[in-house]
Amino acid sequence: MPYKDITYENGFTERIYYNMTATEEAERFKKINSVKHFPSVNHRAALSRTLTGKDQEPTLPTQEE
Repeated sequence: MPYKDITYENGFTERIYYNMTATEEAERFKKINSVKHFPSVNHRAALSRTLTGKDQEPTLPTQEE
């Protein structure tokens, strides 16, 4: 997987890949996108509610006039 690093005056370094085969490109995307496999906070919260038996949302008291 050949690449070229470009460093700008402000210190930012950009890595540019070129001449990649389809297999190399797929492997690179797999490495870059691996974070998406972690469960989201909403999923974990829903899971903990089902495990503790609190399936229903808490109700707020109503205000009477």
